[in-house]
Amino acid sequence: MSKPNTNPPNEEQYKDRVTLNRRTLLKATATAAAAAAAGALSAGKVMAYDAPEAVKESLEKTGRVRLPFGQAERNWLANIVNWYEFPTKDPEVLEVWAYCDKLSYAPGDEVALHVNTTAPNYNIEIFRDGGKLESVYKKTDVPGAYHETPINAYESGCNWPVSTRIKIPSDWKSGGYVVVLSVEKDGKRIEHEAFFILRAKNPGARSKILFMPAIPTWIAYNDWGGGCSYRLPPEAGGGGREARETSYAIYTSTHKPWPRGFIRLPEVAVNSAQAMTEYGDRAIGWEPAYPNMDYAFANGYSMFCSIAGWAAYDRHFAIWAEQAGYEIEYACMHDIMDNQNLLNNYNVIVQVGHDEYHTYEYRQAVEAHLARGGKVMRTGGNILWKVRWEGDKNRQIYFKHGRRKEDPMYANSADRKRLTVGWHHFESPTEPPVTTWGVNGHKGVYAQVGGSTQRGSGGFTIYRNKHWVFEGTDLYYGDVLGGLGNVPLVGFEVDGVDFTFRHGLPYPTGEDGSPKNLEILGLAPATAAEETDHGHPSDIYFYGDIYADAKELAADLNIKPTKENLEKMIYGNCAMTYLKKGAGEIFAAGTCNWVIKLLERDPFVERITKNVIDRFSV
Repeated sequence: MSKPNTNPPNEEQYKDRVTLNRRTLLKATATAAAAAAAGALSAGKVMAYDAPEAVKESLEKTGRVRLPFGQAERNWLANIVNWYEFPTKDPEVLEVWAYCDKLSYAPGDEVALHVNTTAPNYNIEIFRDGGKLESVYKKTDVPGAYHETPINAYESGCNWPVSTRIKIPSDWKSGGYVVVLSVEKDGKRIEHEAFFILRAKNPGARSKILFMPAIPTWIAYNDWGGGCSYRLPPEAGGGGREARETSYAIYTSTHKPWPRGFIRLPEVAVNSAQAMTEYGDRAIGWEPAYPNMDYAFANGYSMFCSIAGWAAYDRHFAIWAEQAGYEIEYACMHDIMDNQNLLNNYNVIVQVGHDEYHTYEYRQAVEAHLARGGKVMRTGGNILWKVRWEGDKNRQIYFKHGRRKEDPMYANSADRKRLTVGWHHFESPTEPPVTTWGVNGHKGVYAQVGGSTQRGSGGFTIYRNKHWVFEGTDLYYGDVLGGLGNVPLVGFEVDGVDFTFRHGLPYPTGEDGSPKNLEILGLAPATAAEETDHGHPSDIYFYGDIYADAKELAADLNIKPTKENLEKMIYGNCAMTYLKKGAGEIFAAGTCNWVIKLLERDPFVERITKNVIDRFSV
């Protein structure tokens, strides 16, 4: 493996608009309250945009930012592979990084914390995050040390020694735990977060609701060190988004820190599908943009902080559910590798947010859960990729796109069901996702982001309003659910189904594998490609090739990627569905943003969610 690029880009390219800062990150431009909520900034190697005063003022007043075109947008697009965090080798730089040895634990287990810092001592505070933020552990003046970090740590792990061990008390509740590491020097304070899931001491004893945060998706997008499932540093073969066939890490280690923004974000941080302007500003000639990327670039966060991680989506459900009075227990897909019977203890599995990556073993466990009469509530988007964990389970494996033949599982046809390709792939025979989760990833993809349905309703058009899911909502046929508010309900990456209308109601065609008894409750348009015939510069788009996702689908289905065929694949939808499968039941709302509307306290979304949980958890 060649080494990633450690040299700054050519500053002449950016003149005085972009600064490279190896000593400190750009100071947060959010409000003081939001900055306090997020914690102080970590130091390290990162490229940051020096936001103009007008942008800072706008952010402080409204929590929104739209950087002028030609500034942040083009900068992060042109240098996408150089924008990542990595420790410096300068002992004068105050920094602290950390990771836990495992993704999840049980009460009584020992957390091994791996810490790398330039400070002689560091402090630890652990919070249980959920309905309330509760401090459960503190320790000060823990001896710190600096450790070299392998240049390919993104795939091999950082290999830092254990700095301290923490025994988890038996009375800690199941939940998401944020481990805040802090160091201070000369009046400066730096913080960084580690994270772990705590399973229940006696699974299912206190609650029959199991919440499964989308940790495999977090891992896929964890670009700390420069490599993840979507990118590589230049010297390791990274070539930007246009080179997606090969420009990604086959292995992503869990023994590395989470990037800035994955665990904590200011409240003013920009959502991946958040409208940055009023509708009236999106007049004729309006240019598509990615304000979430602009925000991250302007404030020194990971470019993926708004689309993956505890803070972006999963945390929202934890807060809402616990504040609504639900007792919930937590686990992660990793746990299914060790305990195939874990799901037996629960009536309903809850998955939310950007829930894109799953293992074959986890899906098999969910199928067994449904066969027993279990229930699934998945209000998440873009269920697409299979991944694997092998050996000591500290790294995630992907042979995506055209690299499937490099996968050791390819040699034996019996093993190909575990190929790390899309669930629809013709050489990896598995049932379409809709049969397990009620929707398909390839029938939607994008909404309310970039050039995808930006002037759309932002919500579901309701068709079967008399279904029990809508009890007490006062929704009528044709109503739009979730289109109002700061963030659209149907947004970012979404899932759908192939359908046709009969007598004013949508029915599955079955062409995408959807069962005949699938009930389509609501729909919203989505697209797998950008609209490019509006005269805008091509480099404003996130993907260099606007048909990249359509080509992926064509490859998965073994269809020639002719323009005619691609045009048939680019249009889709986001779907809300209900499916009865044997003794089991599945409710799906295939949008990442469902949990964001919960936290906005949208009364319709709240009532639907309660209807489903109350029915499914009994």
